[in-house]
Amino acid sequence: MKDYVWLVLAWGTYFFVHSILAANSVKNFFKELLGRGFRLYRIFYSIIATIGLLALLLFNATLPSNLLLPSSGMIRYLSLMLATFGVVVISQTFREHSALGFLGLKAESKKFIRSGILNRVRHPIYSGTILIVISFFLFNPTLTTLITTFCILSYLPIGIYLEEKKLLLEFGDSYAQYQSEVPALIPDFRKRV
Repeated sequence: MKDYVWLVLAWGTYFFVHSILAANSVKNFFKELLGRGFRLYRIFYSIIATIGLLALLLFNATLPSNLLLPSSGMIRYLSLMLATFGVVVISQTFREHSALGFLGLKAESKKFIRSGILNRVRHPIYSGTILIVISFFLFNPTLTTLITTFCILSYLPIGIYLEEKKLLLEFGDSYAQYQSEVPALIPDFRKRV
């Protein structure tokens, strides 16, 4: 039981650090501190996020846990289909945003983008993440994976809130109008003018 508590605490710590490092106040502090070296901050952020995520998934995999659902072929195929669709949704985001910019390997564009998939859903990376996380549980339906799935899905509304708060500060009324017209997570495929 205490392993599960550690797992929840580890995810909570990961999301706390992730949110703190993404906060404008923290970024501004490091911008002043590092000067021109601040361009490396996003790379540092991406490395910390990746190492933390891999460590948590490894920790999840090492915890003993029994299956909660039968792991049949059909459920596994469904999980792989959901994961594939999640990856496709996320990859569509990088048609509009630079993947290298997202990772900090290139300067990020500071313009408001509302084309492609971003004209259908505001947070396609989170939408794809939801599909991948659900598929992860269906592929390995254990209590440990259920806890990890719950932790990730519980954080997403917080992540969306924090991100949208920053986007409203950066883009103002343009982003507020975008919020009112485009759903956050479930794509709207109706024709747009």
